[in-house]
This record gives sequence, structure tokens and C-alpha cells, in this order.
Amino acid sequence: MSDTPESPRDSRAPSEGEDPRAWIGAVLDGRYELTGYIGSGSIGHVYRARDQRLEFREVAIKILKPGLRDDQVARFKREALLTGGLSSPHLVQVTDFSTTPDNRGYIVMELLRGEPLNALMEREKRLPLGRAVRLTDQLLAGLEAAHKAGVVHRDLKPENIFVVEEPGVQDHVKIVDFGFARVFPKGSEALDVTGEAQIVIGTVSYMAPEQLRSKNVDHRADLFSAGAILFKMLTGRLPYETSPSGTGMMLAARFRAVNLDQPPRSLIDAKTDAPELAEEHMLDAVVRRALNVDAEARFGSAGEMRRALANALGKLTMPPEPSQPGVGADVWGRPAGGRDPMAAPVAGESLPDLPGAAVEPTARATPAPSPAPARAAHGGLQIAILVALVALIGITAFLVFRGR
Repeated sequence: MSDTPESPRDSRAPSEGEDPRAWIGAVLDGRYELTGYIGSGSIGHVYRARDQRLEFREVAIKILKPGLRDDQVARFKREALLTGGLSSPHLVQVTDFSTTPDNRGYIVMELLRGEPLNALMEREKRLPLGRAVRLTDQLLAGLEAAHKAGVVHRDLKPENIFVVEEPGVQDHVKIVDFGFARVFPKGSEALDVTGEAQIVIGTVSYMAPEQLRSKNVDHRADLFSAGAILFKMLTGRLPYETSPSGTGMMLAARFRAVNLDQPPRSLIDAKTDAPELAEEHMLDAVVRRALNVDAEARFGSAGEMRRALANALGKLTMPPEPSQPGVGADVWGRPAGGRDPMAAPVAGESLPDLPGAAVEPTARATPAPSPAPARAAHGGLQIAILVALVALIGITAFLVFRGR
């Protein structure tokens, strides 16, 4: 009898209300053995797992909770598809997506070792200037990659920023949880990954004003959140007044909405909390620009904000030239007819050509020209050798006859 745990494709899937630890020991799709329970979020449970095809590879697996609404299931699936299509050392890598026998989706991701930024901030209260800016620089690098692909996170907060700590790796930032992300196609409304519209999406404490006003947002909403996170890392508090702890989401949103047009606090004014910031006028200007109530007055891209931070600290080595935020239609290949770029191809539908990958039709192909110059050079070499041999024979004969 095999000692491999029975697969949930047979009987191991826990029913609604059961302890999520009931999954431990199960094998998903004959490949991923769940070895430990990590924790649960609003819509899913997260596990440590071993990839049985690659014996020593550990992964993290997020499994949907049972009984969710259709829009929550759609959000989960799109998170998998979107994150799997992004590439950056500062974005969590998704490697697989499938379903359990009771039709619950699951995502396979890289297993991160370390802690979320909120845990680090709660323990340290305030981070040293250099460390806070290094973490923010990596956060912006991850955002730049997502924005270039036309994807806006919309729910950046310390809980969704993971600080990796491994042998040889320290303070390496990974952005996680793209469940509230949006893909921005060209010339039309944004594709809402959540399937929800005209409601407050995101976490109020780090939310851009345009989100609180239920307006369509673009990549600059993420830059606002990044500025708020940097401010809190440096000072231990948010750059604006917030509702008392324990306030419900809608009440907290209303509390902030009343003061949306008030300018954020200044790092210079926070000198009683962080006296080392008293002379950081250039850094203060960068943070205040990121936190501008008017999205048009913020930085044009995450790359531009990265370079402004480097310049404010007088760094000799600047980040790369900023890339321009993309639109989903360009990156995800949305056809002119306006079909969802995340949808599966329709039967018989051909995939769009990739830029720079044009192939000449076979019917027009012509044979390659004969390498005549190479053959001519080869023939010339043979003639030269023959002439040299004749000359050698002649000289040898002359010397023999002369010797007689």
C-alpha cells in the first residue's frame, strides 16, 4: 500500500466550515503535496506544499474558500492570470492555476520566506532613512513592471508587501495579492478584475483620493499609496488624519473623505517623531508630490519617482530610465473587437502576431543564393598549392641534374 496521502480528487477536500488544516497531506492534481498550513485571508487558505515532480521544490498554494460569490471567484481567477503574466524580481511569481475536485480554484506561487512589511513596521515602529528608501525603491521597481504591462494594483498596503529574508538575501521586496488589480485597455473603460464597479476598492488608510471618490483610477493611485507607505515607514504614522482604530471600512472612508482636499503632513513637520528628517527637504518634496490630492500633479510613472528618490538622497548611481506605463490592449493582446484579454481563445481563432516576430509566408520562400565567393576562394587555394608543387618538383629536378 502506498504511503502517499490520498488525493483530494478522491475524498480529501474539506467541506464548508471544516478546519482548513484538513487539506494537509492531500496531493493536488497528482503533483502538489500540501505539507503545512500558513494562514487564511478573506477568500482563501494558504498552504506550504512540495512539488513532487521537482522533489526539493517548495511552493505556496492558495485555495479558494467554499461558498464564495461569483464575483469573488472571478477575482481569484483573474489574480492568477494577471500575476502569472507579470515578470519582475519584485512581484510574487505565480506558476500554476487549477481547480480542486469540488471546483474551487487554487493558485501555485513561489514560497516566500520572511515577513510582511506591516509586521516589520509594527516591530520597529520607524525604519532608518536608508532602509525605508531602499524598500520603497524596490516597491517602485515592482510597480513599474506591473504598470508597464497595463496593470494597476489598487490595494497597496504594508500587508501586501513582503520583505524576503533568506541566506544571502536581505530586505528584498515582493508585491503580493493582485486580487483588486485592473487591466487598462486602450480607449475604453478599465477591466475590473474584481468584477465590481462604482464601489470603494482598496484599503482606506493607503487609498488615493480618487479611489475614495469612486472614480476610475490609473497607475498614479499606486504611487499615492507608495508615498503613504514611505511616510509611515519614516515617521511611524500616516501623512493624514485617520479614523480611530476599529472603525468600520465605510465609516473610515467617510472620515477620510471629509478631509480629502487637505494637504498631507510634511516630513519636516514630523521632526518631533523623526528628528533626523528635519533637513530632508528634497525627500520631503518627493513624498509630498507622490501624495498630491490631484493625480495629475503626481509623478508620471513609478520609474520617475524612483529617480527622484535617488536624486533626493544624492545617490551617484541612478535607477534606469523610467519606462512608460502601458495599456492592457497593447500588452495582453486584446483584439480590436474588445473581447476580454483574460478570456480563453475561441475555437478556430488565431493568436495575434507578436511584435517583431513576423515570418515570411512559406509560398514565397526562395532558395538561398549559392555561396559562390566561398567556392571561388576555395578553388584559388587549390591552384596555388598545385603551382607550388610543380615549382618544387622543377627545382628538385634541376638540382639533381646539376649534381651529375
